[in-house]
Parts: sequence; structure tokens; C-alpha cells
Amino acid sequence: MHQDEPGDQSKNSRACHNGATAQTQSIVTTKVVSPLKIGLFPYLNVQPLIFGLRDSSDVELVIDVPSRISERFKTGDLDLAMVPSYDAVSLGAPILDSVCIASDGPVETVMLHHRVPLDRVKTLALDRASRTSAALARILIAEASGQRPKTSLFSPAEGESGDADALLVIGDPAFTFRRIGFDALDLGQEWRRTTSLPFVFAVMVAGPRSLPKGISRRIGEVTRRGVAAASTIALTYNSGIEAGRAERYLRDVIRYDLGSRERQGLTLFSRRAEANGLFARAGELQFHAI
Repeated sequence: MHQDEPGDQSKNSRACHNGATAQTQSIVTTKVVSPLKIGLFPYLNVQPLIFGLRDSSDVELVIDVPSRISERFKTGDLDLAMVPSYDAVSLGAPILDSVCIASDGPVETVMLHHRVPLDRVKTLALDRASRTSAALARILIAEASGQRPKTSLFSPAEGESGDADALLVIGDPAFTFRRIGFDALDLGQEWRRTTSLPFVFAVMVAGPRSLPKGISRRIGEVTRRGVAAASTIALTYNSGIEAGRAERYLRDVIRYDLGSRERQGLTLFSRRAEANGLFARAGELQFHAI
């Protein structure tokens, strides 16, 4: 096998660095682009971002469920969008390095309710709002049973019940959803148990329009401000749970920093999704400090 000489490796390293720098510069501008259209989810775990950005005069917030935010991002309607990790991998869009929605253990809002053990699940009803969680549920079931489950869609937020061996419920409805005869499996906890890594459910991606320099840092700062206001958010946002639990969820359960372990977890998810046939080919993840 051919190996590069030390000088070749140095050249390759410089070339990669210069390419990444050029790509970052292509999505940054010193001009003010206003208003920025930012797509976010209508769930408790995204409220710190909404809280931090809601009074910004240069920002237009678009609030919708994950699947529809992804579709609007694909059409070029959004400058920045919080999208499911599954879509971020398939889109190949630049990922802001300053924020994510992740858990390093139980997440409480991504629950797989199953009436038979995972290795016997043949049918899976997926929350219509899900993308990443749907992929994770399919991966875990396929790896346990040796075959992909037959899937259908339902909407627990609209009172639909679903009829399958396993039901995936995400977002705020997962806090209170129960089904007699079904056991509940927290998918964040299951991922942590089997990989020792956090699971990243969503990241923020940048669209094709040039963005203001420093936007990644700004998004990180407003998220931290929002988390600091967790007690206020918990009292004013109707998540369907008591304020104390909502505040603990924001402060202690959800991880918003996209650190090295979160990136490792996201990369592992993309590889396992590809191995299970959920992607034709998972692209290389691009993290940017825009």
C-alpha cells in the first residue's frame, strides 16, 4: 500500500485546511443579511433558542415540526435551521459547531413503546414528526432482530393511537404518552448504554445564502442565555409537565454544546444508519465556526 511521504502529508494537510477555509468564507459575509430566517422546533428542548432569539430585530423565527423544517430548508426557504441529525447527514450542509440537541443518557422525549422484546418487533409505528429518532428506532430493532421492521406513521400529538408491535413517540407528547401492555424504552438511554456516547438528535445547518460573520458564536451565546432562563421558560411554556421537571429537563437532561463526544456520537450514528441501509452513502460531516 502506498503511503505519503512526510512532505506529501504536510501538503495534503495544507490543502484540506485551505479548502475548509475557503468553504467557510463562501458562507460568511461582513454585510448585514436581514432578516435571517431561522427554523426551529416547537418543543420544550428548543425553547432556550427561541427565548434567546425572539426579540432579535434581525431574525425571523419559523417554528414547525422537525420533518417540515427540514423540507423548508431543502427548498432554500431558511438561512439557518435546526434539523434532525438524520437530515443533516443526508443533506451534507454545513453544521454550526456551537449548538445541538443531545443527551448523554435518558432524553425523556424520545420513547419507544414496545409490547414484545425488540428482537421480536416486526411492525413499528413512527411519530409523523420524527426523522432521526425514527432512524435510531429502526437501527436498534434491525440490529436486535436481524431484519428491518415494517413501518407506518401516526401522530400522537393529534390523538392518534398507532397499531404496531412498537410505537415511537417524540417531543413533548412523549412526556405523558402511555400504552397499557407496552414497555417504554428511552432511546437516548439505550444509545448511551450500548455506545458510551451522547446521542445528537438535531443540529443547526446553514443554507446557501451568505451569513453574518460570528453567527455560530451568537447562536451559542443565545442558547446559553436561554438555558440560564430555564426557570422562566418552565413556568411560561406549556409542555404538559410540571414546571420543576421542565426546568430540570432543560438544565440537566438536554445537552446543547456540540463537543467532541457529541461529534463522535453523531459520526457513529451516521455510520450505523448507512450500514443498515438508511443512507445510500453517508456523507462526511462538516462542522463550521461560521
